[in-house]
Amino acid sequence: MTPPPGGPREPAGPNRANLAALIAVVVIAALGYWAFTAIERQREIARCLDEGRRDCLELVKPAP
Repeated sequence: MTPPPGGPREPAGPNRANLAALIAVVVIAALGYWAFTAIERQREIARCLDEGRRDCLELVKPAP
């Protein structure tokens, strides 16, 4: 039996699995960052309201 033309090929499975894992880690990190910043924003607003201030909505900054 002769080998296929172009030489032996590596299986694409491990490369795709590594890429999928990398994408999953990046997505999880981005969601974690978003969640922590949202929690911190809510904490600032709650702290403002606890102080009895009325201008707490000015603390809410539009998302970049």
